[in-house]
Amino acid sequence: MKYREFFQVEMIHPYFSGMPKDLVLIPDNDTKNLLINLGYILKKEADGIKVLAPIHPENNTFPALDEKDVFTFYIYPKSADIQEITDFSGIENGSIISFTNLDQDGSELITTQIEKKETFQGFSAIANIVITGNKIKTNSVEPIKFQARFKAKSIKWKYYFVSNTEDATISLESRDDQITFTEITLDESTADQIINSIRLNFPNSPIKLFESKGLVPYSSTPIKNIKLLQDGDILINHLPNPRLEQQGIQIIKIK
Repeated sequence: MKYREFFQVEMIHPYFSGMPKDLVLIPDNDTKNLLINLGYILKKEADGIKVLAPIHPENNTFPALDEKDVFTFYIYPKSADIQEITDFSGIENGSIISFTNLDQDGSELITTQIEKKETFQGFSAIANIVITGNKIKTNSVEPIKFQARFKAKSIKWKYYFVSNTEDATISLESRDDQITFTEITLDESTADQIINSIRLNFPNSPIKLFESKGLVPYSSTPIKNIKLLQDGDILINHLPNPRLEQQGIQIIKIK
């Protein structure tokens, strides 16, 4: 019997620069049985799965499927870290993301939500993927690729600079304007816990605060070449990116 790749499910998480780490895609029991009954072969990939199906010997097409042929997969985290970097803001408590192939012509799956219930190795599923068989193009020459795309959390970055020089003019710039900052005007009435803490530790030092103009998505790939300029001269070539646990905040002491 001759087999050909029928469809592929790919997990995409913008936090990761390549393959999404800490995620595993597993078929439920009904899907495992369905794959066996149809004579399909499931292959695990680093970013998801591939399904191979037997093709018709005369015209090289796949057997037709109906609406009862439903393939359901669950996405589980392999650590608690994924919860810290993924945006679940549109998902109700007690629910998980559900990706479905409602759009026959699109590769990106439609996002809805379902009740949370499945667990694997101590972790609850963060999403499921439901592929309805009769919506897959069985006459397609190329294998169908479905994409389950997560969203990364985003946060505004804030750089606090503590200086020994009252009159220094500082500014931030990044290569190709990857990220832009606005200087926040500070005075005695500024309500900011970080400012208050810095003032207690450095009572005689001027403080300057720069905030990103927009939200910056969490990413494993750092934004390079964020420069700190003082009086037009480069003081620091590569400002460190705030780490995940720093909630977008960096405090830097400059001369």
